[in-house]
Amino acid sequence: MKGGKAHQTCAFHSRSSVLTSLVNMNDPVSNSLSVKGCFEPQERCLQMPLENLELTCGYLLEEDLKCLYQYPSLGYLKHLNLSFVLLFRISLAPLGALLEKVAASLETLIFEGCQIHYSQLSAILPGLSRCSQLTTFYFGRNCMSMDALKDLLRHTSGLSKLSLETYPALEESLNSLVHVDWEIFTPLRAELMCTLREVRQPKRIFIGPTPCPSCDSSPSEELELHLCC
Repeated sequence: MKGGKAHQTCAFHSRSSVLTSLVNMNDPVSNSLSVKGCFEPQERCLQMPLENLELTCGYLLEEDLKCLYQYPSLGYLKHLNLSFVLLFRISLAPLGALLEKVAASLETLIFEGCQIHYSQLSAILPGLSRCSQLTTFYFGRNCMSMDALKDLLRHTSGLSKLSLETYPALEESLNSLVHVDWEIFTPLRAELMCTLREVRQPKRIFIGPTPCPSCDSSPSEELELHLCC
């Protein structure tokens, strides 16, 4: 991810709940922390103010989220990427608090593949709704019901700068093999779009399974969003 100023870059790995650092790559001309796998933020990596924070492909406990929220260096984040960090079965209240903390600066938010369940969603919605600078929001591959996703979309009413957003296929549209039933999904997606257009006009939006089951592509800044099947 790109940052406007100098970045501080680190990479981690996590295999258990408490953040345990395996790799630490510091770049004096950068303002970002990138961690893959087993997460334990080292003190020296979180002393300088960060614009970019990437924790990917691991899992976190509620205590870990509280730890991240308490770091003053995260107060001005522009990019937060938690893709494929498993967040199910824990309270997301600390994550919601972190979103409120960085609401004035956050531009990119990636919760792709976090397995967030709709029962957890209410904890992050107030913080999300205040992220007025947000331009990119990835929320695909999470477990969402129709009512929960409608609630999420309504909470984005004030996010006028959103130019790219992705959401998962609805739980109600999945068959016994957890594949999308397109006859069910298509009208539900249309209903979601109506709900969204009642509160704001989306620019580029993708609602559905990723990658695309027909062309195996995923939404990105470079790819026109579509469902080709």
